[in-house]
Amino acid sequence: MKRYILLTPGPTPLPPSVSQAMAQPILHHRTKEFGALFEYTLEQMKYVFRTQASTVLMCTTSGTGMMESAVANLLSPGDKALVHATGAFGDRFVKILRSYGLSPVVVSETWGHAADPEKLRRALKDNPGLKAVFFQHTDTSTGVLNALEPLARAVRELQPEALVVVDAVSGLAAERLETDAWGLDVVLTGSQKGLMGAPGLGFAAVGQRAWARVEEAKLPRFYFDWRSMRKSLDKKETPYTPAVTLVAGQAEALKLIRAEGIENVWARTSRLAGYTRAWAAKVGLQLFARDPAAILTALKLPEGVDGDALIKDILREEGISIAGGQLQLKGKIIRIAHMGFISQADLDAGFAALEKRLAPSGAVRSA
Repeated sequence: MKRYILLTPGPTPLPPSVSQAMAQPILHHRTKEFGALFEYTLEQMKYVFRTQASTVLMCTTSGTGMMESAVANLLSPGDKALVHATGAFGDRFVKILRSYGLSPVVVSETWGHAADPEKLRRALKDNPGLKAVFFQHTDTSTGVLNALEPLARAVRELQPEALVVVDAVSGLAAERLETDAWGLDVVLTGSQKGLMGAPGLGFAAVGQRAWARVEEAKLPRFYFDWRSMRKSLDKKETPYTPAVTLVAGQAEALKLIRAEGIENVWARTSRLAGYTRAWAAKVGLQLFARDPAAILTALKLPEGVDGDALIKDILREEGISIAGGQLQLKGKIIRIAHMGFISQADLDAGFAALEKRLAPSGAVRSA
C-alpha cells in the first residue's frame, strides 16, 4: 500500500489497534456486547470532557451535526443568542442559527485573533435576555485557541441565565478543556480529530442547566432530539442504528487516551506544536494566528507561492496530506496538524516535502 501521511486537522491518523478494532466482525446494536462498548465509550468520554456533572450523548453524525443539534435542542423561535466568532466554524454556528429562523448577535474577531473577553463583556451588556452564547474551543480555519474560562466567566457574571455552548470538535483530547471547572453547559465534539477515531461520531456533554432548556425548547427536532438520546441510555443504546464499527474503534482509541492520561495527551500535543513552530522559524515561515492553538500550526505562505498547488503536488507525489486555507485564506496559508496520533516522524516528512519545493526558489531557508 502506498505510504499516506495525514497532517490535516481531521481526519487524523488512526492508531493500528483502532483500525484492528474496526476490522472485527460487526455486532448487532441491540445486544449486550454492543451495549458494553457503548457504555464504556460514554464513560471514558466523561473523562475526556472532564465532567462528572454532565450527561454524555453519542450520535452518528459529523461535528457540524452536533453543532446543529445544540441549536435545535436548546432554543425556541424568537430566542436571542450570541455567537463569538473567530473563524469559519464560528461563522458556521451563525449560519446554523439563521437556518432555524433565529437572528443571532455576532461578535466577530479578525481571523487569527482569539475571542476578546472585553469585547464579549460589552456585547453581553448591550444585548440583555440572551438564551445561549456560542464559542469555539479552537478554530481549525485559523489555528486559534480561545481562552474559554474567562469567556464563560463573563457570561456567568453578566447574563447568568444564558447557556455557555462550546464547539470543541477540533480541540477536545488535544487542548486543555475543563467542562465542570470552567462552567460550560454544553460541549460538542467529533470523533475524527484529537479523539483518534474515524469520522462519523458526534458527542455532547450536556449539563443540568442545559437539560432544563432542552425540555422547554420549541425548535423542530427528530433525529437530533437529545431527549430521545438520553432516554435510550438506560438500555445502553442509541435511539436509531448507530455506526457500530466506529463505536468499536472509538472505544479502543479511548483506551489509549486513558492509558496515556489526558494531561499527558495535552502535553504531547503542545510539544509537537513547539517542534513545528521551531522548524517554521528556522525556514522563515510566519505563524498566521496571533493566539495559536496547539492542535495545528497555520503558516503564512510567501508571496508568489500558490498554496493550493503546493499541497496538491505534495499529496500527489509523496502521499502527504497537508491542509490549505479556507475561504479568504485559500491559497495563502498551510495548516499542519499535530493532534491525535500524528507523530514527530510524520511532521518531519511533511517538513521535508515543503522544503524540497520551497527552498530551491528561495521561498524558505533550508532547516
